[in-house]
Amino acid sequence: MINILALSEDGARLAQIAHLSGEAGDYRITRAMGTPSLLGERGDTLDAFDVLIVDAASLKDAELAVVERLHREHGRLTCILLIPDASPQTLIAAMRAGFRDVLNWPLDSRQFSDALQRAQAQSLQGGTRDTRILSFVSCKGGAGTSFIAANVAHAIASLPQKKRVLLIDLNQQFADAAFLVSDQTPPSTLPQICAQIERMDAAFFDTSVVHVSDSFHILAGAGDPVKAAEVKEDRLEWLLGVAAPHYDFVLFDLGQTLNRLSMLALDRSDQIHLVLQASMPHVRAGRRLQEILCSLGYAQEQMRLILNRYTRHGERPRGALESVLGMSAYQVIPEDAETVTDAMNQGLPVSKTARGSGVARSLQTLAENIAARATKPGRSRAKGESLFGRLLGRPPAPKLETL
Repeated sequence: MINILALSEDGARLAQIAHLSGEAGDYRITRAMGTPSLLGERGDTLDAFDVLIVDAASLKDAELAVVERLHREHGRLTCILLIPDASPQTLIAAMRAGFRDVLNWPLDSRQFSDALQRAQAQSLQGGTRDTRILSFVSCKGGAGTSFIAANVAHAIASLPQKKRVLLIDLNQQFADAAFLVSDQTPPSTLPQICAQIERMDAAFFDTSVVHVSDSFHILAGAGDPVKAAEVKEDRLEWLLGVAAPHYDFVLFDLGQTLNRLSMLALDRSDQIHLVLQASMPHVRAGRRLQEILCSLGYAQEQMRLILNRYTRHGERPRGALESVLGMSAYQVIPEDAETVTDAMNQGLPVSKTARGSGVARSLQTLAENIAARATKPGRSRAKGESLFGRLLGRPPAPKLETL
């Protein structure tokens, strides 16, 4: 897995680059509108990326002197130039500036794929962190999505492997995931960070998240449905592109909302955990959620069924749910209202308040299974461009000067 930053002043070309990147392999791409000179004002932002793709109409627009300085300051960054004129003179000048590959428009998909494969090989030699992204979503309120996402994130971060974990609260209602495992007041929220996205670098992000532990951080949600609606997709895309590579796992709590923000999270996700209960209302609603996700191009193999609040009386609806969804429960979490309520009231992970409980053991098993999974499921869509975006039309990529 490599992280790509695609830079252009042409939104249509950025969309094509994202599409071809998704077809070429398992790459994560962040799009931005602007010129290379604007990246010089971003501090250590480029440290989060393995590849910089510069689309330019001419050598002057490519700003070779700027790229040369950026390449010198970020030695592990592989630079690729896309330009209409790929003459020998252009090639020599670009290579001297630090570009590893020069491709001309219209882009040849095979040449572009080969260039990304070379960049990936070089990145692997540098020991790039392979970030895995997971989303937790439900179809009905009260399913326990936030509780499971927060506690699983804490459990992964507590494993002996010492993985760095980030939980991003995208719940559009009241976004209280941070308070389920911590008594700290979040120093900032997702809308507040997005409003100051021009300041985004590693230090700024680190001061904006809740430090539950050295290896577990939470980016708090809006806590207000109105403020949650103010977050723009392009800013979340930039934030995720800059922050995610610093973690081994990024977990999204999506609640029960499907909108542009949650679709962006799902686009980036390696696994989608459907949090349901063994009841007939969840059977009908769960099937509808699955149909929507599949219609948007998410592969069935990406989805995991999490049964929460399970009781011994739930065998019949569980059978109906598994039959209707065509999948077995990936993890079953027993009903234990007293244990869960006690943990939530204290603002502590359930593993600290009742380590021996069935709830804690089930969440620990889920965390271990997630962390141990070495391979990633295939996808039925291009990773760099969501089907949701193609159907409804995505907004233009963010302009760096106005971020």
